[in-house]
Parts: sequence; C-alpha cells; structure tokens
Amino acid sequence: MTDTAEQKPPRRPEWYRRLRVARWRGIRSIDHMEVVDHVHEEGGVSGRYLFMTAMSCGIAILGLLLSSPAVIIGAMLISPLMGPIMLMGFSLSILELKALREAIVSLAIGTGLALGTSFLIVFLSPLTDVTPEILARTRPNFFDLLVAVFSGLAGGYAVIHRKGETIVGVAIATALMPPLAVVGYGLATAQFQLAGGAFFLYMTNLLAIALSVTVLSRFYGFGERHSPQHNFWQTGLIVGVFVALSIPLGLALRDIAYETRVRDVARDMVLDPFEGREARLSDMDVAFPRRGEHQIVLQATVLTNDRVAGAEAALAERLAERFRRTVKVSIDQIQVDDNNNTATARFLQAAESSLGAPLRAQMSQFEALAQERRTERELRAAYPFNLAAADIDAQARSAVFAAAPTEGVTLPAWRSLEDGLTRNYADWTVSIVPPPLALLPIPFAPNDDALAPRAADMLADQVWALQRWGAGQVEVVAYLPNALAAQTFDERALGHRRAARVAAVLEEAGLTASIAGEFRRGEFAAREDRIFIRPAPLPAEESAVPSE
Repeated sequence: MTDTAEQKPPRRPEWYRRLRVARWRGIRSIDHMEVVDHVHEEGGVSGRYLFMTAMSCGIAILGLLLSSPAVIIGAMLISPLMGPIMLMGFSLSILELKALREAIVSLAIGTGLALGTSFLIVFLSPLTDVTPEILARTRPNFFDLLVAVFSGLAGGYAVIHRKGETIVGVAIATALMPPLAVVGYGLATAQFQLAGGAFFLYMTNLLAIALSVTVLSRFYGFGERHSPQHNFWQTGLIVGVFVALSIPLGLALRDIAYETRVRDVARDMVLDPFEGREARLSDMDVAFPRRGEHQIVLQATVLTNDRVAGAEAALAERLAERFRRTVKVSIDQIQVDDNNNTATARFLQAAESSLGAPLRAQMSQFEALAQERRTERELRAAYPFNLAAADIDAQARSAVFAAAPTEGVTLPAWRSLEDGLTRNYADWTVSIVPPPLALLPIPFAPNDDALAPRAADMLADQVWALQRWGAGQVEVVAYLPNALAAQTFDERALGHRRAARVAAVLEEAGLTASIAGEFRRGEFAAREDRIFIRPAPLPAEESAVPSE
C-alpha cells in the first residue's frame, strides 16, 4: 500500500512539455502592463475615433452603392474599430469591468454614428439599387464566423507583440464596417430583411473577434492569477457564445450548400423533357421559398427546334421526386426551327456555305433575345426619377433618358447618375439629357485669370450639359470686380483672358464658343470675378444676366 501511495504521476508527453516551455518563454518576453495601457489608450471615445468612424462608414457605403471592392477596402484603411474591440477582449481576459463598460460605450457610440452616416448618405443618394456587394453582407454563414475568429486572433497577436497593428486593423474593419453600412442602407430604403441579416453579421463578427482576443490573451498570460471559478466562468462564456453563433450560421451554410446543389441538379435536368430534340438552355433562375413556404420556383428559357407539350409538368415531377419538395416550373420555349425537313436541309446546306454566317448570326440573336429584354427592363428600372422621354435600343445597346424637371437635383447629380448607369451597364451607351437649368457663373481668382477652387468641375459639368442639350454655339461673357467708372484697358484684358480660357475648354469639347464684346461689372456685384456661359444668340430682352 505504501509503494502504491508513493507512486509518481504519469510523465507528460514530450510535445506537451515543449509547448509549455515555449508558452512560458513567450509570456516572459511580453510587458503585460504596457500592452494593457496601450489597449486602454486606443479603446476609448475621442474626437479622432468619432471622425474616422464617420469617414470610414461614408466611404464604405459609397463603395457598396457603386459595387466597388476597391473603394470598400479603401474605407477600411482609416477605420478605428480595432481599438474598442481589443479593449473588450482584454477586459474580459483580465476581468476589468470598468474597461469592459468603456469598450461597450465606445462601440455603441461608433455603431450609432456609423448607422447615422450611412442612413443619411443613402437617403440623399439618387442611386439606391441593391448591388452584389450589398447582398454579400446580408446572409452570414459559418465561414463568416471563421473569418471573424481568424481576424480576432491576428488582431490580438499584433497588439500583444506590437507589430502590424494597422494592417490587422484593416482585416478587422473589413469584417465590421461594411455590414454596419449595409444596416444603414436597409433602414434608409425600408428593406428591413437586408438590415436584419447585415446586423446579425455585424454582431457575429464583433463577438467572435472580441472573444478570440480573449482566448489569445489568456494564452499569453493575461489574467493568470484569477481563481478557478473565474476561469470556469470565462470558459463557459466563450464556449457558450461560439456555440450560440455556430448553430444559426451553420444552418445558413447548410441552406446555401443545399441551394447550390439544387441549382446544379436543376441545370442538368432542365433539358430532360427535350430528349431527342435540338434544345439549348438560354437562362435559368431558381427561387427558394421564404419562411412559411415550401415551394421551389424554377424559371428557364429553352431554345428548341420543336415545342414539347407538358415539358413543365414532366420536369416539375422529376425535380419534386429528386428533392422531395414541391417544385413549380415555368419554361419559355423559343422555337428556332419549324422542323420542316426541306427547310432544314436548305438551312444545313447554307450553314456549310459562306452564306451560312448571316443565318448563324440570326440564331445567336434568338439566343440573346431573352437576355436583351431583361437587361432593357433592368436599365429602365435603374433610372430613379421621372422621365420626359426615353429611347432604349436593345440592338444598338444604347439608351437616352430625357430627364423631367426634378426639384433639388443639380447638374453634377445628373452627370453622376449618368456615370453610375454607365458603370453598371458597361456594354451599353447610356446618356442622360438634363432638364433646362440655369448655368452658374464660373468663378476666378481675384485679379487673376486662374480658375477658382472647384471651378474646373463646374465648367466640366456645364460642358457636359451643353453637349447633351445639343448646343451648337455659345457665348462667353466676363464680369469684372471694379466699379463701372474705374474701367481700364488692363481690366478689359483680364476679362478677355478669362473668357478666352473658358472658350478654349468649350472648343476642345467640340462646341463653338465666341467671346462677347461686353464686360459686365459693378452693378452685378454677386457675379464679380466670374465668367458666364450662355447659348448664342440670345434675344435682346434676354441679354440681362439670369439670377443664380
């Protein structure tokens, strides 16, 4: 019995002892107090934190509206969200409740400010269409949780070792700021389902990053002196949160995998009812049921040489048997051959000759017909304001929108709208003809012929408007700063140089510009040191300057 009682505990494996030695060396190399002080300094509310949060969210929501990943990534470079998240993670590790409250307050204020910024921008923006970049942040899954965990571990490591914090902060902001901007977008456009999905992604990333920081900081010895009860409480909290997040996100990932499989199988089976015939799939869309529904809806366009009666019912039955769910099928059958043997023979003979190219091109037109019609409808729906007239030519892939007068919409806004439509429909030529608007005078620097700040943009907008209006000839009138009695040759020369500078820009844009032989000043004090562009010739009663 004595020998048994005095037996030594079993020896630990060699790898375990080496890991403990390496961890101990890592802990000893870190100044824990310095790291905690740094985290406290970066995690509080400050003017810089508020300003950079608003700017980062503003850039992020613009990138989402433009569907530009480069702009979204650029917004992350200035995001300050890493500071309060690190403070939250370390405060959970060292059980400092005051620091935890400070981190929560900082995140709450930053979240509210970001939501207000994105809401205001979307509310005032003429472009509010849902883009792929927005949709990508509205349906979180288990992979998003993994991204947040890896970002949190990288962020904690960078803070503890004080290396690469800026770069890691970009990764953390990428997981937080875009979803937060999408929440503001959903609230501004009353699309609460999108806002809810994006907010769930935001909270998932926030909690996962903070708890990952807590786990890593405990590994490096932060909070080592806590009692076993505290350690048990921390472990239970971390495991509970990760399990609670993993269940819905795992289910969402399962649904995405199921929908992908359904689309792939449906694409393989959609031509089964046309077996033995010349048939091709032009396009296909599968819509999955919402909550409370059970029916899958499949819409497809098939190019066939012979229509098949009952194709929809046959395909619906096969898909329902395969997936064990009700499937509603709608197939648009476009007949590209009348199945006449003589005509078919002539067609095949022509296809082998040099005359077959136009016929093959006509076949391609049938194949592209459905896509052109859909794109034409989407392009018309993308224009957000009332129209005076519209000319959309799907074959020429060109669209001209004559805008109706709209209160509060200026020339730069009309031009920005045209640029946005051109980017979203890159293979189309889109033009917007703005409604008649008064052209504002072009400002110049005092006593100089150099353009004032932002005057170049004003001039570019007016040139664009004159081109869209089809103005063939314009007049340029200069306004001088001195009183009428003080008119001198030098002042006239200055006005002429300014007008010549503007006229050169107009000429370069293909407009015929002439400098008016008159120099207004004194009595037009609001227009001093400015150039006014007007269509020429004007009636005598319209020679006075219109009000701004």
